[in-house]
Amino acid sequence: VAARLEDTGEDVRRAAVEALAQLAEKSDHHAIIAVAARLEDTHWSVRRAAVEALKTLAEKSDLHAITAVAARLEDTNRDMRNAAVEALAQLAKKGDHCAITAVAACLEDTGVFVRRSAVEALAQLAEQG
Repeated sequence: VAARLEDTGEDVRRAAVEALAQLAEKSDHHAIIAVAARLEDTHWSVRRAAVEALKTLAEKSDLHAITAVAARLEDTNRDMRNAAVEALAQLAKKGDHCAITAVAACLEDTGVFVRRSAVEALAQLAEQG
């Protein structure tokens, strides 16, 4: 399955990412690295599948997954930025200053759904008080 992550077909790469999320053990470092690499794919649907897969594969506070997903907050695709905000809320621990800072920057995003997701994510990530 992992070999198909480099397939020339967008749908094949997306399917390979989704399959890895189902087949690999949680916290499988090799699977996380392979899936995170697809966050740089030329097709947004593959990048989106990679974000969703990382939510399944990575443990909360997995630095590699958080760093890779946070980079997608600058994606040109609004839906991809929204998915990245939602994933950070799930991957980062409450009080994670780096995640909070990255998500807070999305409060100024041009996309209304990205801004809404940022507000919701901050409610999950910020400490009370």
